[in-house]
Amino acid sequence: MTEPRDDVLARWYAAIKAGDAAALAQAATPDVRIRWNGPRAAIPWAGEWVGVAGALEFFGLVAQHLTVRRIATVQRIDGPQSCAMVLEGDWEVRRTGEALSLRAANVFAFRDGKVAAYDVYPDSAAFAAALAR
Repeated sequence: MTEPRDDVLARWYAAIKAGDAAALAQAATPDVRIRWNGPRAAIPWAGEWVGVAGALEFFGLVAQHLTVRRIATVQRIDGPQSCAMVLEGDWEVRRTGEALSLRAANVFAFRDGKVAAYDVYPDSAAFAAALAR
């Protein structure tokens, strides 16, 4: 029996917020694919990351630069093996202490009760500007 999707998503976001690599690996398929849309030259974690090792590297880079303060779901649309979410979040740039409050869309694909793909469509211009200051 696979874990209910709400539980998988709750574990995924809790692992991200806590920076818990082991919990993240438990919520993902071995070949998980992460795509964070934005300019790699300005945002170190932008691009595509594959596999649990890639996911851990991705979230490690995010954690080096940002502290996640809050993530809240504004809207969610579920499909048979996927869901799309509009989120509001609060982040803090570690280097400067600057606060960011932004919306983003996250699109998930699931397989075997785990996250198989995670696509993030953020306000990449705002993240890039905050990291450049």
